[in-house]
Amino acid sequence: MKGIIIYRGKYGATEQYAQWLSESLHLSFIKASEVTPAILDDYDTVFVGSSVYIGKLAIGKWMTSNLEALTRKKIVVFIVCGTLAGDKEGQRRIIENNLDPAILKVAKVFFLPGRCVVSKLSWMDRFIIKTGAMLEKDILKKASMSQGFDRMDRKSLDSLIAAIGTKAEPPVYSH
Repeated sequence: MKGIIIYRGKYGATEQYAQWLSESLHLSFIKASEVTPAILDDYDTVFVGSSVYIGKLAIGKWMTSNLEALTRKKIVVFIVCGTLAGDKEGQRRIIENNLDPAILKVAKVFFLPGRCVVSKLSWMDRFIIKTGAMLEKDILKKASMSQGFDRMDRKSLDSLIAAIGTKAEPPVYSH
C-alpha cells in the first residue's frame, strides 16, 4: 500500500487523529488545502479525515473537486464528530448528506469520537452550538452541546487500522 492521510478540520481533533494514524501506519499526513493533483496521483490508498460542522463535512468541497481521482483509489474516510457511537441514524444522515455514491463504492467509512471545547470556539460557532443546544430535546445531547466534550481516544483508530488490509466494502459504521 502506498498511502497518504489527507484531512481538514477546524479545532484540532481531526489533525490529532491524522497524526496518530500517521504514527501507527508510518504514512505522511497533509492538510487538504495543500494537496495538489500530482500528490494525489502518487498514492493508491487515501485516508480522508474530516470534522463535521452543522451536519457538513469540513472536507466535503475538496472531495467533490477531487471526486474523479478519488474514485480510482482505495479510500478510507474517517469522520470526527460529536455523534455518539450508538447513534447509527445520525451517522447514516452524515454519510448520505455528504458522501457521493461513487465514493461509497470504493470507501470504508469510520466515525471517530471528537472534541468540542466551547471556550475555544469562535464566537459564531459558540452562538450556533448554544442555539442548537436550546433546540435539542435530548437532555444528554443538550448537555454535551452546552458544556462541550472530549471523547478523543487513540484507541478509537484500532478498528480502522485493523480493517485497512481488507477489500473495500460498503461503509463500516463504527466508533
